Amino acid sequence: MELYPLLMTPYFRHGAETPWGGSMLSDVFLKDAPDERTGESLEISALPGCESVVRNGVYAGKNLAEMLEIWGGALTGGGAEMPLLLKILDARECLSVQVHPDDEDGRPGKSEAWIVLWAEEGAKLVYGLETGGRPLEEIVSAGELEAALHWETARPGDVFYIPAGTVHAQGGGICCYEIQQNSATTFRFWDWGRVGADGKPRELHIEDALRVSAPGRALPKLEGVTEIVRGGSVTHYICDKHFHLMRLNVSGAMPLMGGRMLFVTPTQSMTLAWPGGEITCAPFDSILVPAQLEGVSIRGDGKALVSTTPDREALRAALGYRAENVAGLID
Repeated sequence: MELYPLLMTPYFRHGAETPWGGSMLSDVFLKDAPDERTGESLEISALPGCESVVRNGVYAGKNLAEMLEIWGGALTGGGAEMPLLLKILDARECLSVQVHPDDEDGRPGKSEAWIVLWAEEGAKLVYGLETGGRPLEEIVSAGELEAALHWETARPGDVFYIPAGTVHAQGGGICCYEIQQNSATTFRFWDWGRVGADGKPRELHIEDALRVSAPGRALPKLEGVTEIVRGGSVTHYICDKHFHLMRLNVSGAMPLMGGRMLFVTPTQSMTLAWPGGEITCAPFDSILVPAQLEGVSIRGDGKALVSTTPDREALRAALGYRAENVAGLID
């Protein structure tokens, strides 16, 4: 079984499925988006019916679910299930106000994080609530949820950590990189009075949303912790029990960590090399590096976004007292 990095073709959610979507995925990120209301590019996805597809090497044309059957733990570093999902989101209008559950009843929850890739001047997003000490149930019953939303101005490069229970909504005029648990469980709190293709308001999930919400949960924008490595530096933003999110600042050739599955998204053209070959990656291509593939490096001059499964003990040891500045790393 010869392992190699998988250059992925995304699955798109669009049209009536994402009425808030726009055209930035094709206009700016050069994705082959199907229409001008394409809200989500599922870059690396094994969600049933929404799988991304390999476009390089001997397995070109296979979807990610099929690759999990073929490579199993050699791909993920664990079992034969994909623990993470990577998206790029384009919001022409504000998404619905949402909240996700934590892991429960043996089912994966949905903690996630955003890196703002592009934002119109003054664009804002919903990040948490301002309840003034009132019970959330009382606010919702009084029809005052919209007034209680906490808004943050979004600027390119901002990083937001959204653990399960955090009320949130990506605002209009914003494109984000999103890493999340591999789960589609979303409870919709509020949808700005929008209607679906059938002319009826989209379904809300008030009871479930109230059950899982942590009203006071929101963190400042994350600065991260930067460490110097061969070929540049790495800024660590989040390392919770589900995922590790970092930005590589590449200057020359940088070895990539082995032993863990990596999602690599360069923001400039770069080359990914391994003992069996190399591939040139266009800006905002997403590459899945198998956990058991050793000797992988990235070469270029610019930045790359990387998500992986966490090794929190190793990162705490590497960062020492600075570990407290990485979200989710210190319990």
